Amino acid sequence: MKKHLLYLFLFALALGSCKKDKTDPILGNVDDRLSETLTAYKTQLAGAQFGWKGYLLTDTKVLATFLFSFTDKNRTTMSADYEPTPNESSYRLKALQRPTLLFDTYSTLHLIADPTPDVIGGETGEGYYSDFEFAFLSASADTIKLEGTFNKSKLILVRSKSAADNASAFTAPEAVLTTFSKLRTYFKQATIGGINCEVKIDPNRRIFGFNYLDKAGVLKSSSSNYFVSGTSLVLFDPIMIGSTTITGLSGVTFDASTGFISASTNGGVSLQIKEAISPIDYNKNDALSFLATGRPRSSWWESYNGFTVDGIIDAYGINTIPDFTDLDYYVTGANKGNFVCFTAGNFPYSSKITSTITANGFLLNTVTSIVGSTGNASAKTIIDKTTQNFVDPKGFYVIRVGSGFDLVSVKDARSWITFQ
Repeated sequence: MKKHLLYLFLFALALGSCKKDKTDPILGNVDDRLSETLTAYKTQLAGAQFGWKGYLLTDTKVLATFLFSFTDKNRTTMSADYEPTPNESSYRLKALQRPTLLFDTYSTLHLIADPTPDVIGGETGEGYYSDFEFAFLSASADTIKLEGTFNKSKLILVRSKSAADNASAFTAPEAVLTTFSKLRTYFKQATIGGINCEVKIDPNRRIFGFNYLDKAGVLKSSSSNYFVSGTSLVLFDPIMIGSTTITGLSGVTFDASTGFISASTNGGVSLQIKEAISPIDYNKNDALSFLATGRPRSSWWESYNGFTVDGIIDAYGINTIPDFTDLDYYVTGANKGNFVCFTAGNFPYSSKITSTITANGFLLNTVTSIVGSTGNASAKTIIDKTTQNFVDPKGFYVIRVGSGFDLVSVKDARSWITFQ
């Protein structure tokens, strides 16, 4: 009997050893899978006929646009909006904590991370806090999203559609800005998901966003850095308006027959952006803040383009004045009230201004005297036009923008000046 039980046990053991171990990995070896992933990324990068447009957002929110062309021999040719001449260097794909794209020789991309300010600016020892090693976050057929391994800068690669698409890569932001400038007013509005929104675009810092009132009547703001690809304005981070998520605008065009800007949001929902002569809401205390202190460690504010009128930046041509540097308004200190145009020669042609604030928070300016001489008749005309606008009797909305302020005409919102 014991012999039979022994045979039965051995038979069961042998049968069990013939069965497939259900704990064996069904997805294959991890290293093999990672190698396959890196190979697939390399094939995708090198397989783009017209290369890739790259949009880099550094940790300090500096945006740069690139053109990349990759080969399957670990070589890449790139150019940038700050260095348009193509240069060749090398790249690698490597398995670090995540699949990673490394630009492993000094290249155009390294310039924006260079720690020496003389190279392209930025902070000593840090540059613009950018990266040259990027981990893959996601990839579709036409878009690859990456994140810097050290400074967490963002790099988005968009497959180029044609040689013409590449040719417009560096000029597309200006083209979209030209479209927006066809709306003559500073304030622009659109309706999103039934909510009336004020549309905000800051081309200098490449920030796009919306102001709107919530159900309790509280002013809310939501914004993101953006890049421009073709006629599409694409957000680095989605914006939520009520229950609607906005990832960007496509097909941004001006309709001369209506005077509106037409576009589509994600999902193909049409959007119309219109002129508005007043904001949805504003902080009535910002005028007081503007007059309380100047730019950091200063008693004045600086303007570099004078007035924008009907969407035309520097409408009076202040930058055509020989050696023009900046237009200053002193709000505190011994020079309080001086509205001064400076050039490299520091000619002190200025007006003495008295500013007051209305109950509505509007800023009113009046001229009390004119000081100095430009020695240049055309320069005097430009500065006098600027001063005349600055003392518009209807006054200005004072709108805080980052660390500076925009002064916007209360009369019709069709002229404004930026102080930083």
